[in-house]
This record gives sequence, structure tokens and C-alpha cells, in this order.
Amino acid sequence: MPLPARADSFGCVNSKRAPTDTIPASGIDKLLADDDRLAALRQRRVGLLTNAACLTVDGRQSAQAVGDALAQGSGPGLACLFAPEHGPAADHEAGAAVADQRADQHDVISLYGARRAPTPDHLGLIDTLIIDLRDVGVRCYTYATTAALAAEAALDARVETIICNRLNPLGPVTFGPPLDPNFRSFLAYFDVPFVHGETIGTLVADAVKDHPRAADLTVIESDANPDTPWVLPSPSLQSPDAVQLYPGLVLFEGTNLSEGRGTKLPFRCIGAPWLDVQAAADAANNWPTGITATSCNIRPDAGDYAGQTLPAIRFDITDTRCDGFGLGVRLLAWISSTHPQFEWRTAPIMSLGAEAGQDTGERHVIDTLLGSDSLRLALGRGDSAEDILDPWRG
Repeated sequence: MPLPARADSFGCVNSKRAPTDTIPASGIDKLLADDDRLAALRQRRVGLLTNAACLTVDGRQSAQAVGDALAQGSGPGLACLFAPEHGPAADHEAGAAVADQRADQHDVISLYGARRAPTPDHLGLIDTLIIDLRDVGVRCYTYATTAALAAEAALDARVETIICNRLNPLGPVTFGPPLDPNFRSFLAYFDVPFVHGETIGTLVADAVKDHPRAADLTVIESDANPDTPWVLPSPSLQSPDAVQLYPGLVLFEGTNLSEGRGTKLPFRCIGAPWLDVQAAADAANNWPTGITATSCNIRPDAGDYAGQTLPAIRFDITDTRCDGFGLGVRLLAWISSTHPQFEWRTAPIMSLGAEAGQDTGERHVIDTLLGSDSLRLALGRGDSAEDILDPWRG
């Protein structure tokens, strides 16, 4: 039995092993194998936007691997690190502000706290920005937005930008409403379907394609998802199954149900004190989603129901072609039509301003998540889940 992996000071799990020619390479691995590119980077001041979820094929965190590679030259090397939501160790809970830090002899500049993009002062410290982040294929997941805002700011400052791509774990499938421009925000930034089927590299390249310095953006593609141990991209996505269910169960953040945050089953269950879980499970088991439902109890340690034992439904994937988004919409349609206790939540809008303090006004959270009010309005009219879903299928 192998020894447990060790967490280093950047918060990443290192499970180092000898690389082999049979393991496919991600964008960061290709960059590290490109001697000519590394030789040029060793003469430049480099900033790296990443977190502990990003590993090389030999199990090193990207920050460590890039820092080591640049240190082999006589140039300035890795000048600073930037971190997205959830922080450099990918261990902050969703929505928690992340402060600037110091790790492994480098300043770690937070892009999810007092600011959402590098400032001109930050970009004056570097000549090249490298971006390596692990996305999950859903538009409201904030890493891609952070990458786009950072890339745009870097291009504005004439800083070369390199995105090291990773594959989308949901694959090329698209599903869900397109972006309504009236609902564009930090959580709904890209003009793509909610389940977008793209990579961070393609999303950002398209977002900056009209920038006068767009030619200074390079995307290094990934061959495939490297065979590395599972690493949580954020605290509540604790398994590959949670990632597959996330497109549907994240919608419950916009309601007065728990989506499992603060339990052992985040994004693998929903619950509420008033939920008829057996009837809901019976209904869900009749839907063609490739997902089974069973009743259980959960006890969140955070959120509106912290400390309460809740009746809940647990979801398990039975088909690799499962439909997490379809499950979520069907559940919302069924629960909202059968439970008078069901409510939509509201919260401040996450603006696109570089400073977090620019958030203004209130909006239904479901509209902010989806970048559209179409689902909420359709359910309010009593439209069936199938009528809602059909126009959104990719």
C-alpha cells in the first residue's frame, strides 16, 4: 500500500513518481518540456496564476515545477504567484475572501478578495504571466473568469501571457441557457452555454480576440488529462462524481435547500427540513439522467441549516454519460411545484469591476449563476422541465 501523499507549503499534495512516455501531457508539462521556451522565460520576470490543484505528470505542483525550471538559469526566475478563488492551497470555502500571502519565498497575490485582477503595479513586476488552472466546465465556476480578467489586464500592460491548458472534465458537451448580456457578472462572464464544453484556454482566447495585443496571448494545448491522482479543484468538489453532478446541484445555491456544502456529500446531495425525500427520490429515479437517488440524512456545519440534521437525497452516478444539469433542472421543477416552502434566494451581484467593493444591488442568485432569468421565469409559469431543457441541449 503506498504511503499517503504529503502536502507542501503551497498546500498541494505531491505524489511524485517517475514520468513515462505513455502518460499524456497537460499544457504545463508541455511548457516544462520545451527547452527553447524555457530558455527564453529564464531571461524574464515570470508571474504564475495557479493553485494547488494543478499538478504535473510527475505529481509536482505547477508553482514548484515552474519555479524549479526557471531557477536553473541565471535570470530573475519566478517573481510572484497569483491565486484565484479558494486560495493558493485551494482550501478556502466558496465566496470567502482570500488575502495576499507569502509561500515558498514568493508573494502570493490574491485575485479573489480586495481585487479580481492584477493591478498595474503587480504587472510591473513581471514580463510574462503564465496561467495554469483546473476548470470544471461550468460557466459559474470562477477560475476561467479570473484567468480572463488576468489575461486582459496583462495584455493591457504589454505583458506576454501564456495559458497552459487542461481538458474540460465534462468533455465537449454543451447544455443550458446562453448568457443574457443583462446578467453578465463575475459568475457569468463568457458568452457560452452554462455547461460550455470549452477549456480555459479557448474561453480566454475568444474573450480577448479583439484586444489590440491579442497576439501576445499563447495557449499551450493539453494532449489529454494526465493520469495524476485526484486533486480537489476546490474544497466542495471532493470526487469526480461531484464534478459530474455539479452543473445541476450548483443551481440549489440559488434556493432555500442545502446542496451539501459543509457535509460529507457536497454536490452529491440536496436536503431541507421540509423536503419529502422519499417522493423526491422516487421521482428522480424515473428520470433518464443516468443518476440514482436514495434518501439519507445530512448535518451541514455551514450555511442556513448549520447544526441541523436534514432529510436529504443522495445521488450516485450509474452511467458515465450522466446528465447532471438535467437532473438539477428536473429537481427544481418537481420541488418548486410540490413544496410550498420552496424559495429562491437573493444576494448582491458580483460585478465585473476589478475591486470587490464595486458589487452593488441584489439579484436572484439563480439568475446570477445561470447568467439568465429564463429558468426562474419558466418555472414560475409552470413550464415542464422537458420543455425548459429541450431548447438548451447542445
